[in-house]
Amino acid sequence: MTVQFERAYLIALLGLAVGAAVGLIAAAAYSRARLGRWDARVTIPLLLAAAGAHLVLIPVVESRRQLLFGLYFAALIGTVIFAMVGLSIWRLGAVLLPFGSVLAYFYFAFQVHQADYVGLTVKVVEVAAIAAALVPITRRGRDHVKQPVVE
Repeated sequence: MTVQFERAYLIALLGLAVGAAVGLIAAAAYSRARLGRWDARVTIPLLLAAAGAHLVLIPVVESRRQLLFGLYFAALIGTVIFAMVGLSIWRLGAVLLPFGSVLAYFYFAFQVHQADYVGLTVKVVEVAAIAAALVPITRRGRDHVKQPVVE
């Protein structure tokens, strides 16, 4: 597999930056009590960065991907809204939506198109969002393991 540099996709980097900035502002605007643990304050900017990248790519890609990118953008925004209003199901969206996006990207990269550096950068951000959303779940499992009593 070769990785290309697509100049038309460079706009996605701007979308990543703007989305992340909006996410940082949104996370900072809500108190710790409202958003809860650190993972939401980290995951929200990452999700909005991915959403921003896909939004700005809509005019650059063919019609099928325009629809998919628009739906993905809307789903990520919905996930962020769920996180900000305290609905615990947000974490499911924060894991499954980017995971599906990464799988779809590599399917298209291997079957239809070739991978590009900008697309891979967006996928790294999405994997980071997945990791940030999953860390508390993996920690919770370790927190429930009985610790030996030291006397």
